[in-house]
Amino acid sequence: MYDDDVRIRPAKPEDAEELADIAWRSKSYWDYPPEMMELFRGQLTIKQDFIERNPTYLIEHEETEKIAGFYALQKKDGRWWIEHLWVVPDEIGTGLGSKLFLHACEITETMGAEELYITSDPNAEEFYVHMGAERLGERESPKVPERRLPILRIKL
Repeated sequence: MYDDDVRIRPAKPEDAEELADIAWRSKSYWDYPPEMMELFRGQLTIKQDFIERNPTYLIEHEETEKIAGFYALQKKDGRWWIEHLWVVPDEIGTGLGSKLFLHACEITETMGAEELYITSDPNAEEFYVHMGAERLGERESPKVPERRLPILRIKL
């Protein structure tokens, strides 16, 4: 677990390429086959204008300023959703994901929301449930038709 040697700060548009790399590496952690990873490429590409339009925060080590993960929120149909939450593979399980998730909840609450929604990778569902989210159902993956994605919600 990390304590005071990391900080969470707003991402800058110039962080986009590094955040996309983190998303790609983090998704790869689950050992998806290369052809499936290619289907995810568009979803994992973070662009500068996305960061400008959506609350995006990263977690970095204070001493080295090395980015270890990030999350992004997006408002769709009047609801706030976690659009991204990724941690570099070497730091999965260290508590950084929990710190990012709790920060996302705090930020969403300050924007007046009472709930935060998540479309989760099936491999990450357990993490969100552990953090207090409840499963509402599932939907079909837009890129992989037979793949079902859990839909979760946490009350703030």
